[in-house]
Amino acid sequence: MNRTMLRAAVCALSFVASGAAGASETMPLALARDVTTRAIELVESKGLYPLRQEDYAQAKQRLLALVDDKAQGVDRADLYARINGLLATLDTDKHSFVMPPVAPGQFAGAAPARPRVPMFQLVATTRGTVLRFVPPPITASTPEAMSAYVQGVYDEAVALPGSRGACALVVDLSEQTGGNGWPPLIAMYPLFGDANKARWVERDGNPIPLVHRGYLESKAGHDAPGHVNPFASFATDPLAVLVGAKTASAGEMLLVALMGEARVRTFGQTSYGMSTANMTYTLPDGALFVLTQARSALADGPVFRGGIAPMQPAPKGETADVSLKTAAEWAAANSPRCAPK
Repeated sequence: MNRTMLRAAVCALSFVASGAAGASETMPLALARDVTTRAIELVESKGLYPLRQEDYAQAKQRLLALVDDKAQGVDRADLYARINGLLATLDTDKHSFVMPPVAPGQFAGAAPARPRVPMFQLVATTRGTVLRFVPPPITASTPEAMSAYVQGVYDEAVALPGSRGACALVVDLSEQTGGNGWPPLIAMYPLFGDANKARWVERDGNPIPLVHRGYLESKAGHDAPGHVNPFASFATDPLAVLVGAKTASAGEMLLVALMGEARVRTFGQTSYGMSTANMTYTLPDGALFVLTQARSALADGPVFRGGIAPMQPAPKGETADVSLKTAAEWAAANSPRCAPK
């Protein structure tokens, strides 16, 4: 996985129902064989290794048995289920899967729309006003959708009265439940430096920087030319990051990227536990094949497995509002631009 591929990757597709194969239908045998061959080829050349080789071998044999010479046609749902069974044997936190063909730039099985939390909010603290940023999830990956997202972030910040007077920042990832992590990363590029320690680690241990500051900056300039970046004034100050139990996939990609900055402190709850990097391929029948190809880590540390615990965990039963207040107070107390009231 080279840098160009990483930049283009959609690193966070999550909470897709296991029944995403859709209505039952028969697939021509020749096409089913092509799909099977391509899926196995991708897994064995690019995917993370199996947890247990014997389990992988059994799942592979079960998949191949479906497209042997005795079959006249193959049930599409059964084929997808067996491919997902193969993927389930890999060391991916169950983050790899196959989905039926959908519209370009969209993902099947996305969570239903719900009322969106405002992206920006002012939080009063004992040392001044803190800006809270809640990057909403995005599942689209077309250039137009990604540009619209970045522009929307900048426009909403400008529209909030008093936002430029905030003396510190909290990035709240509690709404980041999965999707495409790159648009919010691009929008927040001033928060990242060249010394960022976030890494992708491939299956053979090869580390690749997750954050490329120059690339993110150029993308932001392309996606939102002439817009004021609301994060520029927080480029060097201590930064609080709030995490929720449903922060997953794209949210965890953003979390690790932010943790790569030494000035960051995280608060809240342990994240969901899908901190892996995915690439999306199109199979011969048009299905999307989402394959985990790397895990995340910080510098030379171990790769993350399972949920990522915050540096300052919330006490059991603490409400989200209290956790936000705690994070905001810390950010204000440590920012040189904030002062006691």
